[in-house]
Amino acid sequence: MISVVIPSLGGDLSRTLDGLNFGTVVPDEIIICLPNKSHSIDNLSKYKGIIVIYSGKYSQVFQRLCGFKKSKYEYILQLDDDVYVSSNCLEILIKNISFDKRNISVSPFWLDVTSKNSLFCKKKGLLMYFYYFIINGYAGYSPGKVSLAGTNFGLNFNEVDPDSKLIEVDWQSGGCVLHKRNNLLLYDFYPYKGKAYSEDLIHSILLRRLGVSLFTAQGAYCMTKVEKRLFVVKEIFADFRSRLYFVRIENLSIIRMCAHYTLFIFSSLISRITGEK
Repeated sequence: MISVVIPSLGGDLSRTLDGLNFGTVVPDEIIICLPNKSHSIDNLSKYKGIIVIYSGKYSQVFQRLCGFKKSKYEYILQLDDDVYVSSNCLEILIKNISFDKRNISVSPFWLDVTSKNSLFCKKKGLLMYFYYFIINGYAGYSPGKVSLAGTNFGLNFNEVDPDSKLIEVDWQSGGCVLHKRNNLLLYDFYPYKGKAYSEDLIHSILLRRLGVSLFTAQGAYCMTKVEKRLFVVKEIFADFRSRLYFVRIENLSIIRMCAHYTLFIFSSLISRITGEK
């Protein structure tokens, strides 16, 4: 009934695979898509139901697409190889998507794997109020939404109505989303080579244009390590290029997007000078 698709470059995926294999609901198949046979998974023999395929191309989006096409079951979880699901995460996602008659995709809340705190929270202070106004006008900080600048606000499980089983959002992180088979995008929608910056935003808007509603499920959690801020010029350029593509297809504000990057680069330089992490 459940397929899991994991694009990967290989290595040690034990924590990700353990979370899937020892949860309250265990997937029927786990498809790991590697670029080619020069990549491999450590200690794979101790797991059941694992299928390894090769895309012949280095691309997270394309590798995931190959996994989608190989999958057999009605519900498909797309999962990154550095994401760890809680023991009942898959059970909650399946219950919500299978009982809901609407055309939906469902995702969990995101936590830091070390602290177990939400990855997303509203930062306070006058400067942050000014920043939120710059990127999103009077709406300001809007959890689960996409700003006018094409940046995304995440959901904090402490800041939502506890009685809401599903919270509708504008976007879902590509690291963990459960789909119905008929909602899968079976083409390579990412226009650039290399790391797929903003692909989750592009993916989300394409799903919504097809009439798929996006939700986060109360009580479902996944975890990952907090990523460091971008400092490398080529990474900032690649991120800018991809977000500009998203802003254009969604008809958002290029001026607000440029303001976001100006403020981001300025704050990054200040942090580097002062030694702040």
